[in-house]
Formats: sequence, structure tokens, C-alpha cells
Amino acid sequence: MYWILFVMGTIAAVVIALIVGGLTTPRAHVASRIVRLRAAPETVWALVRDVGSYASWRPDVQSIVVDGAEWEESSPRRSMRFGITQDQPPVRFGMRMLDDDLPYTGEWLWEIEADGDGSRVTLTERGEVGNPVFRFIGTQMIGHTRSIDAVLRALAIRVGDAEATIEDAPVNIPATARP
Repeated sequence: MYWILFVMGTIAAVVIALIVGGLTTPRAHVASRIVRLRAAPETVWALVRDVGSYASWRPDVQSIVVDGAEWEESSPRRSMRFGITQDQPPVRFGMRMLDDDLPYTGEWLWEIEADGDGSRVTLTERGEVGNPVFRFIGTQMIGHTRSIDAVLRALAIRVGDAEATIEDAPVNIPATARP
């Protein structure tokens, strides 16, 4: 009988710790990463800007349905709608999540510039996580750069530069700014 109370108390303590940890973690975050690729900026731009082709090189995307400046990405876990926020060829492309029913929201900004014979690609995520449990897990256990790194790694593989190194980038967008 006591072991049941112990297990229930432990579960309650973990849940309370997650909630308190999340409530003390800021809702807004900014994360930014850089990858240098041997591919020309025009090649990188074409891949980043062609949202309809994401399923061909991003393993996290199964299918895409494009409707003008908006699209829906489907993966095995969920579908999310996005819209274009910036479109400045061939250097800057921004996208924003359009779904209101998710525990998080945000936008990604791609910046592409020439770097010698190749490209320097910076991907910045500006997001907000409302649910305190997701906020704590995202900050303390998963990290805000996990998705960014996965997409940059997939891009590097797509352009034939699988050995490219991903590194931290200076963040120029205030973390307190609401996405």
C-alpha cells in the first residue's frame, strides 16, 4: 500500500517540478545557427525558397500542400500551416506558423550570403511556448536548436556537403519580442 502512495507522490512531484520549472522559464526564445556550404548562394536560395520541394530533402516532412504564400507541411506526428513573412531574393526568406491551436508558435528566418566560393546560411528561430511543461522540456531537455540543426543538416546533405559544420550564430533579434 505504501509503495502505491510513494509512486503517486513521485509522479505528482515530477509534474509539479515540470510546471514550476516551465513557469520560471521565459515564454519567448531566439535561437540562431550557421552552416557554411560549398554550394552557391543561388543554389541554396532555390532550395530554401521552393517550399513545395521540402519533402524531397527534409526527412521531417512527408508532404507539402502549397496554396500561394501559404502551405501545409505534414509529418508522421502532425500537420502545420505556414505563411511567408519575408521574401527578399536571394538573401532572406521568412516563414511563420499560422496554426493557433498548437502549444507553441513562431517564425524562422533564413539568411543566405556568399562565403568565398560557397554560402553562409543562417537560420534563426524566434518562438514562443505557452504551455509551461512544453516550455521546460523544450528548454532544458530538447533545446531550441534541435529542429534548426536537423533542417540545416538536411540542407547540407541535399547540396552534397554532408560534412558541413553547424555552429552558433549571434542573435540579433530580441528574445522579448513577441513572434
